[in-house]
Amino acid sequence: MRKDIQCLRGIAIVCVFIYHLFPTLFVNGFLGVDVFFVISGYLMAKNLTKTKLSKVSDFISFYYRRFKRILPVYYLVILVTVILLRIYYEDFLWGNNDRYGLASLCLVTNQLIIHDQADYFREFQAERSSLNIFVHLWSLSVEMQFYLLVPFIFFGLQHYKKETCKLMTVSIISIFGFVGFALVNSAFAFNFMFLRLWQFSAGFIALFWTKSFPSQVAKISEKSENSDVSENKFQKFCSVSKEDSVMLALTVISLCALPTKIDVLISRPMVTAATAFIIAVESKDNQILESRTLSYIGDISYVMYLVHWPIISIFIESTLKSHLFCIMITLVASIILHHLFEKQYLQMNWKGVVPLVLVLILGNAYLQYSIRNDKFWQMSVPDEIQDIVAQNKVFFNYIWKTEPQIDECIEKELVPPSNEIYGQCRFPPGKGNMSILMIGNSYVMNLGEHIRAHFNYNYSDYRYIAISEGYALYTDSALSSGALEITRQQVEKYKPDVLLIVARFSAAFKTKYEENDGYLQQINENIAFYEKFVKTVYILDAHPMYPLGFLNLYLHYLIQKPDELEHLNLNKKKAEKEMNFVKKRLNMMKCTECHFFDLSHVFLENDKYLTFDRDTQLSYVDNSIHLTSAGVKKCDPVFKKMAEEIMSKF
Repeated sequence: MRKDIQCLRGIAIVCVFIYHLFPTLFVNGFLGVDVFFVISGYLMAKNLTKTKLSKVSDFISFYYRRFKRILPVYYLVILVTVILLRIYYEDFLWGNNDRYGLASLCLVTNQLIIHDQADYFREFQAERSSLNIFVHLWSLSVEMQFYLLVPFIFFGLQHYKKETCKLMTVSIISIFGFVGFALVNSAFAFNFMFLRLWQFSAGFIALFWTKSFPSQVAKISEKSENSDVSENKFQKFCSVSKEDSVMLALTVISLCALPTKIDVLISRPMVTAATAFIIAVESKDNQILESRTLSYIGDISYVMYLVHWPIISIFIESTLKSHLFCIMITLVASIILHHLFEKQYLQMNWKGVVPLVLVLILGNAYLQYSIRNDKFWQMSVPDEIQDIVAQNKVFFNYIWKTEPQIDECIEKELVPPSNEIYGQCRFPPGKGNMSILMIGNSYVMNLGEHIRAHFNYNYSDYRYIAISEGYALYTDSALSSGALEITRQQVEKYKPDVLLIVARFSAAFKTKYEENDGYLQQINENIAFYEKFVKTVYILDAHPMYPLGFLNLYLHYLIQKPDELEHLNLNKKKAEKEMNFVKKRLNMMKCTECHFFDLSHVFLENDKYLTFDRDTQLSYVDNSIHLTSAGVKKCDPVFKKMAEEIMSKF
């Protein structure tokens, strides 16, 4: 194996490792996976161009070599991880991890992530913050799916006689692949193999470039120390040595270590191209790419990738000692597994490898059966916190499930029902003289009944509709456009006296405010439309963003790390920085009868936004960034004040 490629692997795994270990510091470290993808593409291209693919046995031989390289240690680590999961994780974390453990065994972790992220109420299950111990295996699933496809790509490419034709073909794959990656939903594109193919194809480009233009690659801007003095200044300025070019490419890859977030549509293609360039020029003089330490880390990089995330998930705490422990255990486990297991089975022939893989598959299958059926794996919560844990477990169900509506709806279909409609209702007439329409997304379901209760039936008509991506003020996707259309139709149809917009704003709405801001223009257009039909508008102000899967994390800390619970409160400065552009847009909105009700201040204490009640130890937040009943009750004074203010106007 080329030493420079092993050093690139070493750099890649270090980037991924420090990203998972210090996610708020090394915010671009995930780009290390992109380096792995390019390397895999190059190595598969090199492998598949050595022999002609003409018979079924050629394909089988390729798959055997890939499975031999990947599967034995992969299945062993999953087996051990499932056991550690049962020892160190609480039972409420088992269900989701069991799903992902099974998906990992089938090498479809990325597909399960895509499935969960497509469901608003399940997307937290795919998050690292939800203590998903198998989520890092998404990239191995992408790679294995790529391995299934790649021999067919090269079966087609081998019909080209000229290397330049092959280069053009794989270049087209990369270009159009990146365009698709950039245009499609980012979460989907991140995990979908076909939208990652452009990065593997960048590795193809590295190989076919060297085959198509060997002399140019060998002489890439070589600048001799004895260059002619008569060379003009412009030529001297433009001539860059091969090693300078490699250092520039390594500098681009070092973006992974920057503490400032870089737009992935900029950083990802840059890192991909830089990796492909380094592989293509095959530097043998660069000290970084000749480092024995980096090369050795590259040797153990596969095992290190497999073991590092389970170790971090289980053992990480906020202390320096904990971080050092995770580093040490990861390195020790990687070195032991590499030398005592990985290197040994790689020397076996198929008569040893096939039975080994079968034994590991059967062992995992039995373990999956056992953890679901045997009482042996049951665990108990310490007696002193059993009641508190039980009370918090109620919050796994949404508040609108545990606190049912006081009144039955007299009309349940204000609009035709669909998967995008979370809930809709018209309540029995009240004793007042004003009509109210509450509209938004799932936060209508989350806060709606507590808000309505404070009106004490002082309304003539009260309706609500909760729509997926129903922001009411703007759109940022096809789904939110449909939701906005429904919102406008309902406002125009019922002409409520009071319009309550209760919505959690999307991530796109938090992006930097710009001159002639598109979101602000949308807000003003929609508010102008609403003002034609309503007398007053009340809007839920920006609220701090909690991590997905927070309740899982909170209960895990409550049981395992009670001394560190305070670390789960949100940093005020960071939370407000995240809300900054949302508040700016809302404050610049043109509206004479608009009012905001802010919930964030009720959770504020000094420099923290509280996420749980210190006295009762009840979480304010559930897994899907909604407020629990404990959190909503804390907001009741705000709802009461708003209701009284509205009633005083009518």
